[in-house]
Amino acid sequence: MKPIKVRVCVGTNCCYAGSETLLDMLENDVDLSAFIEVEAVPCKNKACDGGRNSPVVEIEDEVLFSATPEIVMEEIERLATARIIEEAQRA
Repeated sequence: MKPIKVRVCVGTNCCYAGSETLLDMLENDVDLSAFIEVEAVPCKNKACDGGRNSPVVEIEDEVLFSATPEIVMEEIERLATARIIEEAQRA
């Protein structure tokens, strides 16, 4: 399966709001490592809106505002499940 691209903003506002914790969680989850490609990125066009939307995480083309570990994991699981089903249908 092609890895799911996860980009975590590490701009100042997002770091204060917990993006480094999210980044650590994603980078150190052994079970996820086969399914995701994690990247720390600088602030994306002020998407955090001065911290009101922080932390910001982009999963593939979906931007998640005020991201929590639960929200991030749900989105990764949703995409992984969809890709697994899609690959099974092609086989």
